[in-house]
Amino acid sequence: MNEQPHDHCRSRDTASYIADMARELAGLASERDLAILRYLLQMASEEARAIAGLPAPEAERSAEAPEDRG
Repeated sequence: MNEQPHDHCRSRDTASYIADMARELAGLASERDLAILRYLLQMASEEARAIAGLPAPEAERSAEAPEDRG
């Protein structure tokens, strides 16, 4: 599928928006002690930021996987 330049910009803008929303949701999950959900949302935020060509925020760079509650 050929992407036009304006489509590429829209895709990056959309990925940036998704990154912001996922990061906010990760914060909410963290406030409610939903560790696995927080982790998954942080990973989604990082992936979306990478697609958008944005660096990961400092707080997300040091995010660790939740402990296994097995």
